[in-house]
Amino acid sequence: MLELPDPLDQAPTRESIQHYVNQGIIDRSLRQRALQLSGFTPNAQAWVKFLNLMLLVLGAGLAVCGVFFFFAFNWQTMHRFVKLGLVQGGLLISTVAALWYGLERIEGKILLTVSACLVGALMALFGQIYQTGADAYTLFLNWALVITGFAIAGNFAPLWLLWWGLWNTTILLYYEQTGSYRDYNELLPLLSFNGLSFAVVEFLRQRKLAWLQTNWFHRVLGLGLLWVTLLISLNFSELLFWRYGNEPSNSLLLPYILAVVVIAAMSAYHYFIKFDGLLALASIGTVWFFVDRWLIEWLSDDFAISFLFLGMIILGQTIGSIIWVRQRQQLQGGQA
Repeated sequence: MLELPDPLDQAPTRESIQHYVNQGIIDRSLRQRALQLSGFTPNAQAWVKFLNLMLLVLGAGLAVCGVFFFFAFNWQTMHRFVKLGLVQGGLLISTVAALWYGLERIEGKILLTVSACLVGALMALFGQIYQTGADAYTLFLNWALVITGFAIAGNFAPLWLLWWGLWNTTILLYYEQTGSYRDYNELLPLLSFNGLSFAVVEFLRQRKLAWLQTNWFHRVLGLGLLWVTLLISLNFSELLFWRYGNEPSNSLLLPYILAVVVIAAMSAYHYFIKFDGLLALASIGTVWFFVDRWLIEWLSDDFAISFLFLGMIILGQTIGSIIWVRQRQQLQGGQA
């Protein structure tokens, strides 16, 4: 039997505060004060902090974009040493400024992220000037390798997200440029890398690593992993039902089995260990996608009947999934 957690052990939520107000435990005149003390209604100091952070992020992003567009516009009129010197100078200034502010402060972390972006600009600039003839994937591979030290030193989620995106881009471009992209050989490395990334981040979150106690970073990784499983399902069904006459392809059979295992593991994890409303709903939706893809082929003999039944099935799946997530959310004290 599932035991309900003690409300006193739960972090306050909007739903729990409203429940206490409706029950008369908290006076209605004190509701706004309770929301402020719980952090749901920001005060003036919180707004100033938020605006300072947003302006800093926007300024850093616009500065990086300005570097790229500056070279794109003035490419023909600038000497190669001027191009390299400007990017290296910007990289040096941003790195020194990050160390001066300190990597434990948000200003230093954002400046270090700017430096990581400028590393890629410098590598791309070098390749354009000297025409090394290297494949595009080597740019992203070397970029990811170089900024690994930046990411470890910074302990900053957006910087690690850049690193994660570079590795995904490297894998995709490698298989596309080596001629094996059409065989979907990149799906197993993509599934392995994204699955390992998500597992490591979740493990470190459970160890209460401070900079990972955010609600968006692990969700991005989880959604990326589920996206790869959807690609595997689509490609497997395409090869199975349309290209090879019901003969499964060995190049996709193993990724498909692993994708099913990954989805089952994610669903079980969010049910028994650590509930997350967004990822739980996305995991259930992915499970239904795998099931519905087989139902489409099973009911494809009669289009009208299949269209009717699949519509009813998908509607029931959607309603059931939402009800399940809401029930789990209430058991967790209203937290998603």
